[in-house]
Amino acid sequence: MFSFNTKIRYSECGVNKKLTLPALVNYFQDCSTFHSAGTKGSWEALMEKGMAWMILFWQIEVSRYPSLYEDIKIGTIPYSVEGLFGCRNFFMEDSGGNMIAKANSIWTLVDLKKQLPMFIPEEVAESYPSEQKLDMDYSDRKIIFPKNGENSEAGELIVRQRDLDINRHVNNEQYIRFATDALEEMGFGDRTHPKGLKVEYRKQAFKGDLIYPVINDRTEEDTRIFTVSLNNAKGKPYCLVEITP
Repeated sequence: MFSFNTKIRYSECGVNKKLTLPALVNYFQDCSTFHSAGTKGSWEALMEKGMAWMILFWQIEVSRYPSLYEDIKIGTIPYSVEGLFGCRNFFMEDSGGNMIAKANSIWTLVDLKKQLPMFIPEEVAESYPSEQKLDMDYSDRKIIFPKNGENSEAGELIVRQRDLDINRHVNNEQYIRFATDALEEMGFGDRTHPKGLKVEYRKQAFKGDLIYPVINDRTEEDTRIFTVSLNNAKGKPYCLVEITP
């Protein structure tokens, strides 16, 4: 396990002075980067060999969002790193040691020249000793978009330089912003503080690409669920985002 302590910043909060979902995702992503630093799984070590970690799936459960100035602890627990996939949990605790958010994530190592997933080398896997995974209801990583969907009134989105990360593709957190913005444009209100989130990443988007959000709003067992498919011009998804308020 790896963890670090910090304090909720003004720039990470929404209008209610609470940490936003995209900011929470960034904390988890940063935690994995800090954990890998100095190992053979770090961004620098992998880039030297033409490889990079890419995320395939997020599942996040939030019991509450911390407030401005609040002290928090962020941690990550790798529980399986073998074959084509690396799996790790994340958690956020408050100053009392209460777990207020937890997540499951699935990653793959990509050969940057071939742009294809590759088997994780043993020397990289050894950087992430497996530990006991968190107790949570683990979902299937495939998100099925319902047959009926409505195009977002926001229309097409263009990927800009600000949306990219150091791997020069759209940062995984930005897809979540695209989805919540599309929901707001359609009159579903602010969805940046949901209790549940699932994200399936299917295709990388790069600067200049156009993204077309398609939205489904449904109710299952008295629970309202929003699914946003962020598609290319051919209707194929770059990413699917499922939000449970």
